[in-house]
Amino acid sequence: MTEGRCALRLTRRYEAAPGEVWRALTEPESLSRWLARPRAVELAAGGAFELELPDATRIGGRVREVEPERVLEVDWRPAGEDASVVRFELNADGDGTVLVLDHRQIEERLGMRYMTRWTRGLERFGAEVAR
Repeated sequence: MTEGRCALRLTRRYEAAPGEVWRALTEPESLSRWLARPRAVELAAGGAFELELPDATRIGGRVREVEPERVLEVDWRPAGEDASVVRFELNADGDGTVLVLDHRQIEERLGMRYMTRWTRGLERFGAEVAR
C-alpha cells in the first residue's frame, strides 16, 4: 500500500442472479436510488464515469474495466480529493450473487468516512436489488 493511502473491502450476498445485481449496479435509475445521480456512465473501458451526490459533490473519472454481469472498475475522483479506484466484482453463488466492493488508493484521512459511506450505500443497494 502506498504511504498515506488505505483500502477497504466489503462483501455482500444478494438473493438475486448476477444479471439483476448488475442492473442495480449500472442502470441510471437504480444508481440514482442507491448511490448518486449519474451525469455520464459509459460502460466501456475508457468511458466517462461521472456522478453527482445529493450534496452536489461531483465524482468524475473513467471506466477502467468492465465485464458485464461480472466486473466494473472505475476511477473515483470526488472534487477536492485525490483519485482512488473502486471495483465491484459479482460472483454467482447458488441462486444468488456475491458482490465484492474494493475501494483502494483512498487518502488515509478519508478511510473511515468511506467505510461508513459504502456500508450505508450497500444497505440501499440491497433494497434496490430486492425491488
